[in-house]
Amino acid sequence: MPHFVFSKIQSALKCLVLLGLLPLSTACTQEELINRGIGAAIGAGAGLIQAESLTPDAERKLGEQMRVAVLKEYTLYTATPALVEYIRAIGTSLASRAEHRKDYTFRFDIVESKEINAFTIPGGSVFISTELLKHLANEAELAAVLAHEIGHIDGMHPKESLRRALIAQGLVEGGLSDQQVLSVVASVTADLIQRGFNREQELDADRRGVNLATGIDYDENAMSGFFKTLLTRESQTTNSFIALLQTHPATQERITVINQYILDNHIRSQFPILNTQTYQRAIAVLPPKLPLPVR
Repeated sequence: MPHFVFSKIQSALKCLVLLGLLPLSTACTQEELINRGIGAAIGAGAGLIQAESLTPDAERKLGEQMRVAVLKEYTLYTATPALVEYIRAIGTSLASRAEHRKDYTFRFDIVESKEINAFTIPGGSVFISTELLKHLANEAELAAVLAHEIGHIDGMHPKESLRRALIAQGLVEGGLSDQQVLSVVASVTADLIQRGFNREQELDADRRGVNLATGIDYDENAMSGFFKTLLTRESQTTNSFIALLQTHPATQERITVINQYILDNHIRSQFPILNTQTYQRAIAVLPPKLPLPVR
């Protein structure tokens, strides 16, 4: 887990203790430990972890805290407002068809980064890197990437990953000191930002993403087309440069699975949208692609 994210979140949690928002004590029930630990991350007073799931209000508030941490480390791209609005318009159009569109405030932002990456956090924030934008061939591939991230939210993957991580880290076992609770919560939230989701969740988001994107007539082959680009880049460079490859399923597997899903479900856009020229004009304001580090 990257140290910078951990330290940012941990510092924020410690501030809550110093401000008296998270009272210190030596004796806590299991429920109190969970509620106080998560409460530190998302703001005092919210009722947070239930027996089996994270409440919607807790997820939204936790997402706001995680967004702050992300924006302390990444710089939002604002140099060309037209490009920012272009990305947001496509994301918003896709999100308007999301299964849980009424439960979240979807936000789409470009971050300045040398990594080829896109990610989502609890609450509906979706981030895509400037470098990833340079590696997409057209608007349909952009829509596929954004739809994949929306698919994670629709699939409740951020919530489920957080719940599982809390259990794995021992928050439900009790017996942790306040300092340990702070440390564990910081670790969990940072891990969720950087490491993404498990194999089945990624494949589920792929399927959901295809449904979303083709639902507004984007080419059904756009997602597998982007994966093929990743596969080529994967053979040329290290996975550390392509952040999407670090925790996601093998690229060839994703191509096979999504193509079979499209075939089995007879998914086909009647008038498939690519918008290649529109997309290339929009991203022309970005610097050239960075050279890929050689293996």
